[in-house]
Amino acid sequence: MLSIVYGVLSLPLLVYCGAKLLGSEKASNPYVRGYVLRNKVTHQRLLPEPSSHRFVYPTVCLLVSLSALEKGALDIGRGWLFGYGGLFGRLTGLRPDPYLTAGGSKGSGSTIHERLIQVLTPRFANAAALLEDSWMMTMPSFLGFEGINPLTVYFCYNSAGNFWLCILEIHNTFGESHIHILEVGRDEDVSLNGYDHQWTFRREFHVSPFNDRSGFYTIAIKLPSHPPMSAASATTYPLPVVRVQLYSDSESAPDSPGPLKLVAVLRCTSSAPLTAPALLSALLWAPMGLLLSFPRILYHAWILHYVKRLDVFLRPEPFPANPDWASRATNPPTLSQPGGVKWQSESIFERLARQRVVYFLQQRSESTGISVSLVSANPATPRDDFPAFSTQMPKSDRHLQIDYLTPRFFTILFLSPSAAHALLLGHTSDKVFFPSSTELFLEVFSAPMSSVSTLSVAQQARVQGLPRLLTHSRNLPVPPIHPLDLGRNTTVTWSLVKLLRVLEEAERWIFGIARARPVKGNELWKQWERAESAFTGREAFGREQAGYEHAIMHRDRLTSNENNNHRNAFRVRYPYRSLPLNRAVLGIVFARIALSSISRTSRTSSTRLSCRIPLLLAQ
Repeated sequence: MLSIVYGVLSLPLLVYCGAKLLGSEKASNPYVRGYVLRNKVTHQRLLPEPSSHRFVYPTVCLLVSLSALEKGALDIGRGWLFGYGGLFGRLTGLRPDPYLTAGGSKGSGSTIHERLIQVLTPRFANAAALLEDSWMMTMPSFLGFEGINPLTVYFCYNSAGNFWLCILEIHNTFGESHIHILEVGRDEDVSLNGYDHQWTFRREFHVSPFNDRSGFYTIAIKLPSHPPMSAASATTYPLPVVRVQLYSDSESAPDSPGPLKLVAVLRCTSSAPLTAPALLSALLWAPMGLLLSFPRILYHAWILHYVKRLDVFLRPEPFPANPDWASRATNPPTLSQPGGVKWQSESIFERLARQRVVYFLQQRSESTGISVSLVSANPATPRDDFPAFSTQMPKSDRHLQIDYLTPRFFTILFLSPSAAHALLLGHTSDKVFFPSSTELFLEVFSAPMSSVSTLSVAQQARVQGLPRLLTHSRNLPVPPIHPLDLGRNTTVTWSLVKLLRVLEEAERWIFGIARARPVKGNELWKQWERAESAFTGREAFGREQAGYEHAIMHRDRLTSNENNNHRNAFRVRYPYRSLPLNRAVLGIVFARIALSSISRTSRTSSTRLSCRIPLLLAQ
């Protein structure tokens, strides 16, 4: 509702801008480097048949040359009507922060073109020399508001002026991004059906809570009429089209596409050079087009979940962007086409748990002579190394590397009663982290010898609510004192453990109050039940499991095959996160959600509400 009011109040400002700027446009330039596109978006769900759903709505976006954009050549009205590099002080604009954040630290200030080179370099060593310029098709900010931008497309051209790559940057409502790099002439489909290029590849990114991560995408595109370096035709303007088809896995051949499940088409119906009249006209044509993406998502999600009875798949973590991530693990994962470029930010509780782990490892590495490295799957998180300064020369194999998928790794270490419990839950069961050696992991995070046999109050809080098998097994001894509690205030530690335990149950309460239905199998409040199942299902504790990618794809195929039964079964074991509170309210339809939301700053990765109610997450 706020975004609608925001758009309505902006209309007089648009008229004022037009009165000031319409007469100040430059003469037409044959080398047009930016366009305003008016589009029609069509979205149709076909499976399961009882939940079929279709909608069509207009949108406005820009098609701009990256080189011209970053030189300021496309600024209008001295950057006040449209400009690059900032968010406020302009009517519309673009800035680097929301795009292609792979491999760079937050706030690095790199341009979009530089980030594009960073993304391409792992696959093309000479990407900087090959990439001449790109058309970037995206939605700009509006009056300082950056709405959800589900899809940004980069049409990349080489130095010879030939179309080289299509890069799809997908954004979900969790603030995460994933890229697909599609190269001309490589793994292209033969049948084009009127499109210029088409590719089929396995799905890798969680976008909608009403689909698991299994299946295949078929992407078909119609190119802009000319490269960004060439002169435009006086009568023909670019009309790009992007069609996305989602196929379920085939039951007879799991590595092949099966039934068509969903079709989405972004079709440009008209375009005009990026000038003040064209921009203002497009904004007046669809005044709310840049503000309504999220309200539309909420509305259609409500229909799918509460009216058409589709259950919700809880959000998994993105696939790591680095194909060599966790390669030193005992059973390293196999990543086919990694593309995660943006993760959620670390929560306050994850930060507190990380601080405890870092302080502990700084002391522990020295006392044990075991050097430790912590490597995050998030490319924006720097590697942490803890060298060993032992009086004896450490052996070459006395090095422990822990590759972790999410900062939930730190809260698992903090909340688990022992290192063995943390290994069971975080590595064997939920596949959150992958140590290079389970033996060294247990040695590093083992509890100190103590003459006290009674559990500390913090340890009592940790074991409370755990299955009896996990607290009374000889293979899972619970030490009286947790290693991360050494030197810490007992009352503060106990309070923090109890708070996190309460937050772990918050998701169960929220789903109950909202009468939301998650697909069974991976609810956060059942994490220790999954750990118990993994513990009883092994011959001996400490046995390594198969790489998580194989398990994920196998379970995704199983869940995908159940779509026709209208009740999907979710099996992908990944941690979940939530959306911020200010996205939870949209009229009376979502009142039940607002009553149970928790703010982003008060959540922890082990308590992050995997899908802050299904209505918030659909695309």
